[in-house]
Amino acid sequence: MVARLFFLLIIGWYQLFAFTTIDEEPSVFVDPPALETPVEDLNAEESLVIEDLNDEEDPEISEPETPAERLIYLTIEDVPKKIYVGQIFPITVKITSLDKRRPYIVELENGKNVDVVKKHDDIPPQAINRLTYYFKAKGTSIRLPVFTVRYEDGTREYRIESVSLTAVKLNPPGEFSGVLARNMELINYQASSYDDGNNILALQLFVEYGNYRDFRLPGTFKQGIDSFEGDINGTTLLYYGVYPVGMEQVEFSYFNLEKNRYEKFQIPIIVKRSSVSTQTTLDPQASEFTKFKIVATSTFILLWLFLWIRTRRWSYPILIAAATAYLLTYLIPLKNVCIKAETTLYLLPTKQSTPFMRLYEETTAKEMDRNDRYTKVQLPNNRIGWVKNEDLCSH
Repeated sequence: MVARLFFLLIIGWYQLFAFTTIDEEPSVFVDPPALETPVEDLNAEESLVIEDLNDEEDPEISEPETPAERLIYLTIEDVPKKIYVGQIFPITVKITSLDKRRPYIVELENGKNVDVVKKHDDIPPQAINRLTYYFKAKGTSIRLPVFTVRYEDGTREYRIESVSLTAVKLNPPGEFSGVLARNMELINYQASSYDDGNNILALQLFVEYGNYRDFRLPGTFKQGIDSFEGDINGTTLLYYGVYPVGMEQVEFSYFNLEKNRYEKFQIPIIVKRSSVSTQTTLDPQASEFTKFKIVATSTFILLWLFLWIRTRRWSYPILIAAATAYLLTYLIPLKNVCIKAETTLYLLPTKQSTPFMRLYEETTAKEMDRNDRYTKVQLPNNRIGWVKNEDLCSH
């Protein structure tokens, strides 16, 4: 064992003296070589380099900007629980602005199966706005538009992502008018002669919170909206439909959103003729029903005359006089009026009525009715319409 340790010690000393010399080993006592630049100048140069580095802008090491404070918050409120295809429904958006004096605008985009019926163009700058938008459902799968709020100067923009809704598709009856409304009332109606073979039926309806523009009458070959007034909450609608002579009744229905059911209207088509003094007249040949009234009235007059001759009761002359006056309203010829050239005839006597004919020459027609602004006339070709009173000839 001792011999082995002595052998290892000899090998170690041999390797030490064979590969290392005193001259090659650097000494810690040797002074370093002198610097070419004085210490004072080096310090000055280093300070200049440091200042130059501080002056340079390094985008990678610059401090991140503080995120801008959110100034507007949007929330969708009052979403309907049930929607039908074709229905007009409201969506209320609550907008909270921390900068309440700064005006902003709201834009809608990228909706699916919806039409915007009513939006807000003028929005007051205030802390909280609740804006109700009205949409019309066009399909069962609905995606509301994205609501984007933008300051008028374009500096900030906030948005609410779209919301998906599902609408129910109705299975309506054949007489369905296409209207879904909270309520619909028939205010008035009137039937009058349109031409030799057709009558025109005018309806005045009040539609509460409904899609009144989709209203249609069944079984008519010509129809349309004559005029309307109001807003989405309540609209008074004047509508017309042209039906062939001999059709005695029109039926139509609408879907009541409050009662969740269809409600039906039945309207008789009766072409009336009143007294000559008011000149609300129609041509006796325009309707078979009018002919029947003339024949029936004449028959009663002859019957009462026969009974009066036999009994001499004074009640019969009174009945005969009343029936004769009624009969004369159909037999006395209508007054002729002159219509100026380049005159437009309208279907109904309203401000926004539908024009259906234009007279390019001066024409003589029969006066059938008159009010403060319009005169109802029957043309030589038996077409009936309304003209403005200023379009009548002065002579």
